[in-house]
Amino acid sequence: MKKRIASVLITAAVVMTQLCGCSITTKDAAQTATTAAQTEASAAKEEAAAEAGGEQIRFVMGHAGNDDLTDGIMALKFNELLEERSGGRITVDYKTNSTLGEEDELVQQVMNGSIQATCVSTSTFSDYTNIMDALQLPFLYSDYETERTALKSDAAKALYKDMEDFGLKITDVCEIGLRHFANNIRPINTMEDLSGIKMRIVPSTLLTDVAAEIKMDVTPVAYGEIYSALQSKVIDGEEINLISIVSNSHDEVLKYVSLIGFYSFPSALTFNLDWYNSLSAEDQALIEECSAEAMDYAMDKCEQIDKDSLAACEERGLEINTISEEEKQRFIDACQPVYDKYCGDNENIKNYVEYVRGL
Repeated sequence: MKKRIASVLITAAVVMTQLCGCSITTKDAAQTATTAAQTEASAAKEEAAAEAGGEQIRFVMGHAGNDDLTDGIMALKFNELLEERSGGRITVDYKTNSTLGEEDELVQQVMNGSIQATCVSTSTFSDYTNIMDALQLPFLYSDYETERTALKSDAAKALYKDMEDFGLKITDVCEIGLRHFANNIRPINTMEDLSGIKMRIVPSTLLTDVAAEIKMDVTPVAYGEIYSALQSKVIDGEEINLISIVSNSHDEVLKYVSLIGFYSFPSALTFNLDWYNSLSAEDQALIEECSAEAMDYAMDKCEQIDKDSLAACEERGLEINTISEEEKQRFIDACQPVYDKYCGDNENIKNYVEYVRGL
């Protein structure tokens, strides 16, 4: 029916032009025809959705980062797959680049149901619980493929399940990029080289604990203020992933990057649990299917993005060194008390660590 209405509008535009001569210009007719064509396309989409069955669903997803990062890539792929496989019946109103707030604000909005979904770094949950800190324990993963296997495991899913106590449904987690040391004072080759360097770390109880064990001097700085803080020497450096150095132009205010794979920086596709539970079993299954595929898609991109970002850092003149395996082991040994604390606090964290170490 809607297609027939759109066709009538297009025909009417042509007839009006013929009857009224110069009173309706060719441009006016073209605009009317364009509007009619858009109406027809919208009607076709609605018909396809109706044929797919079920109610129309449109929900809001917030994202604080930029879409060059792998969590943005995962979110966009998920949204695309969900709309495509639902025949347009389920669509996502995607708000990125902190349009709806920073990550802590997005988590609060998902928890209270003012938005339905977000994709945020798992460290953000540390304001409420240490459960997801298990994914970020220092030096836990040897490479991205090991991490991918771990993040899809039953041991990881037990941690995601625990987050339901906070009204959150986590479907999948992807990696943004392993973290390294970057600063303006000196290359970091040993633990002692950190002494006297004011480093910014991600706000997290876990990372504060780790910094204390490796004797790293930390200064709190909001993520959006890192560039100016480095420029004004409020801080001397940061622990950071390579893609963030490149995408945020931190190469302009940094001199040295010391590669160590300090810890991972995963991001979780997260939904309001009550909203998720209100969906049909079929729609829940579709969301989980699209989420899993989007996670794999993003992880496929992660390692190449990391390599490209390293090359970009070199091209931009940063001095890059790799911390030796012997010295890296000293960092690992120093962090053992953190493992003891977190594994002792939660059985599922302990199980996850044991699983990863067995890979």
